[in-house]
Amino acid sequence: MSAESIPPKGDKRRVRQSANRAAYDRDTLYAVLDACSIGHVAFVHEGWPQSIPTAIARIDDGLWLHGSRSSRLYQVLAAGERVAVSVCLVDALVKARSAFHCSMNYRSAVVFGCGTPVSGDRKRTILDRFTEQLIPGSASDLREHLDKELKATELIRVPLDEASCKIRTGDPVDDDEDLDLPYWAGQIPLTTTTLEPIPSANLPSGMTFPDTLRGR
Repeated sequence: MSAESIPPKGDKRRVRQSANRAAYDRDTLYAVLDACSIGHVAFVHEGWPQSIPTAIARIDDGLWLHGSRSSRLYQVLAAGERVAVSVCLVDALVKARSAFHCSMNYRSAVVFGCGTPVSGDRKRTILDRFTEQLIPGSASDLREHLDKELKATELIRVPLDEASCKIRTGDPVDDDEDLDLPYWAGQIPLTTTTLEPIPSANLPSGMTFPDTLRGR
């Protein structure tokens, strides 16, 4: 990480705690966001802080959020209020020789900005891309959108101009005087995986799972 890439003091993007784990480049940001399907959107509403999980997808150079137009969150987003969207993936539990040094290996990102809603034909296109990113291979296995569905759905783009990542990897960092103690130390990897699909109870008899969905 070059010195030029570090935001100046006072910049909201700047990672302060364990700053050596920070990253501010687009490639790292894209990789973290692309691995996530849920983001937590923080904002202030009627004087109270709020944090609401919602579906997300990075499409090109924007972070897109998807939900109901009638929800409080999407009314706030559509109005252009300032928000912070955070994501985090836990890759391993890190077991140290002391509870103080136990940790997690993770990939996280925070995006700051104001949302912009999309409308017209672009809304249909973005919704298709959003769904395909959320459920890869589903594009050819869905009916066309109904006008009333598009009207009820809000798609909000948050720019990625102000964002930072924080990533931890590797072993626990134990104190030197603890290294010979008789306690196990290391990493316990965690992962999210796709299991065997469960067909809907009202699916017509004989319909099989689409091959296009098997690559996820």
